[in-house]
Amino acid sequence: MLGRFFTLILTALAAASVVSATPSPEDELQAFFAREGAAVRPLNFGRRSAATSQTRHLRPAYDEPGIKRAKRDSITPPDVGQIADFGDEDPQPIRNGNGDTYLAASNHELDKQNVDNVAAPPTDAGTVPNLKWSMSLSHTRLLKGGWVREQTVTDLPPSKDLAAAEIRLSPNAYRELHWHRVAEWGYILNGTGRISAIDDSGRSYISDVKGPINGTDPDIYYFPPGVPHSIQALDQGLEILLIFTDGNFDASGTTFMLSDWLAHTPLEIVAQNLGVNTSILGNIPQKDPYILESTVPPPPFGHAADQAVQDPNGHVPSPFVFHLDQQEKKVAPGGGGWVKIQDSATNFPVSKLLASALVFVEPNGLRELHWHTSDEWLYIISGHGRATAFPGGSSARTFDFQPGDTAVFPVSYGHYVKNLSPTEPLIFLELFKAERFVDFTATQWLALTPRQVVADLLEVPVSVVEGFSKEKQIIVS
Repeated sequence: MLGRFFTLILTALAAASVVSATPSPEDELQAFFAREGAAVRPLNFGRRSAATSQTRHLRPAYDEPGIKRAKRDSITPPDVGQIADFGDEDPQPIRNGNGDTYLAASNHELDKQNVDNVAAPPTDAGTVPNLKWSMSLSHTRLLKGGWVREQTVTDLPPSKDLAAAEIRLSPNAYRELHWHRVAEWGYILNGTGRISAIDDSGRSYISDVKGPINGTDPDIYYFPPGVPHSIQALDQGLEILLIFTDGNFDASGTTFMLSDWLAHTPLEIVAQNLGVNTSILGNIPQKDPYILESTVPPPPFGHAADQAVQDPNGHVPSPFVFHLDQQEKKVAPGGGGWVKIQDSATNFPVSKLLASALVFVEPNGLRELHWHTSDEWLYIISGHGRATAFPGGSSARTFDFQPGDTAVFPVSYGHYVKNLSPTEPLIFLELFKAERFVDFTATQWLALTPRQVVADLLEVPVSVVEGFSKEKQIIVS
């Protein structure tokens, strides 16, 4: 076919007196390309890589014909459950020769944050529900004077005991007067603010709160169910992590706003109740504002008493605020970090429905294998971590954590939390719907069990069991 094509070209050229002789087709073709130069590109029926346009075939083109590129495995033997390392490449569902690469698209940014979802350790097994939620996935409600976003049971179904929210108040803005059916616990993420409340005896309370200023630990607060309160940002603004003792926090009958209540009560009743004329109450908001901007800046941080109203009933006997920077650290016996625990049984009497712990894990450290008698709700403040949840029944699932992530380990689930960074600490909160912080640890249990029993179970020498710590390690370096 090509020979005939070339003959036709030469015949046409001869008819136009372009050539005066009849050279061979090969000579004529070379002369044609030499004369036309770059204006004409020759056809190339060689390797696919030399084609003038990229292939659209799904099968990749390799550099050398007949040589298939090896799969990029993420684990260097032996595989002892270490996190998969894909270097600078996108994570792929491959481990120890199992799995294969993605052919279709994947959200590689999410894959990089959740490598153990892509290439889980071989110890993961069975069907374990998702136990993690990132606040970055929550819808953010934008308001005049700030914003709020939540994590409830609809976002993280296993979190039935606790729900959470992050709220930001602009300088001097305040959260509307309100109360809840459930308890409210707050951790000051940043900035400064002022809270006020009364108890059921009409005793008042007002206090300033602060975030981690100059490297100090921040404040936390607790309002029992039904206690009416307000929260106002000071000149730096304020951001708070809020915890509520019901996972279904958005259910009707959980939160009550004062202005919303008054707007839905006959005006003459409101006026009679407050002892004023109805004409004075004409500007009550008809729609819940949630956050309001202050018309007059409050006294600065440290001057809460300047705003206090003289109360004939006195002040609340137990403070609603706990200053973490005034609490002594419980340093792990073997090093590796520290913990500060708060509960009503030991140091925060008013917090009867919530126990909490601030945990600091040094680089490469490990919050030891343990479990609790209540659901544990987790919040990552800073750093990057990893945890495996064990629900029993030969099942397990591993999760990876970044700042702003939340998680829940249901009651009695065995777990650990590992700091993945060799240089940065991992800081997180543990919270429980309980009066007292309770945990059981695997190493202490084994150390205090008859040694031969443990040796037979683990198939190790008794001398190894003798080396187990009889005290809770809390964090292992």
